[in-house]
Amino acid sequence: MEKENMGRQKVVDKGIYPLQLANARPQDITSGKPGVVPIGVYKGQAMFWDLDKAVNQPLVQAERLYALDRIDARDIITATIPILAPLGTVVRARLGPVPAGEVWFLNRLVLVSPAGLVAEIVQVNFRLSIWQVPDVRTGLTVDADGRSYWPADQGTIALDTYTVDLPAQGELGEELRLPSGGIITLVATLTGGAATGALAATLTPFGRKGKLLVA
Repeated sequence: MEKENMGRQKVVDKGIYPLQLANARPQDITSGKPGVVPIGVYKGQAMFWDLDKAVNQPLVQAERLYALDRIDARDIITATIPILAPLGTVVRARLGPVPAGEVWFLNRLVLVSPAGLVAEIVQVNFRLSIWQVPDVRTGLTVDADGRSYWPADQGTIALDTYTVDLPAQGELGEELRLPSGGIITLVATLTGGAATGALAATLTPFGRKGKLLVA
């Protein structure tokens, strides 16, 4: 307020707004910028407040504090190379999709490549649907199940177990957040011999289900 003439007062507009558009609605000003709020001039230019970054994204840290259920050996998935399958056979098994309204935090994945009965070699890998495809590094062909975790499949003629501790240095360095609709796909490939018996590869996830706060 500013005093004027014998103690009378008048309201002085102290608001500073960078876009002076007559009869403009908020949706007109922020079209193309959904979820942002204009806050005026800051550091010499018109600025917007991003509600997603300021409000939604920090809630990801809170999601992990809710342990609504455990993810463990009961959630194992199996990809079985059938008997008499020829060399090059690929079998996939899927974990998910994560149900609507849920978010999973995975801290460990254990993959097992089966031992060949004669000279069979089954190699394993897994794909994450939430990872960008195609691979931006190589431009390789898009895969509907997302990019593979390892650059090369793993497995020998022996029974092999591969434990991926996701928060460890050299892995992701953090738990894997799998939002609603997310899928992990186990890929088993017969790379040596021809299957003289069924060969089962497995993937066992470990982690918890959190409270979905960020869609």
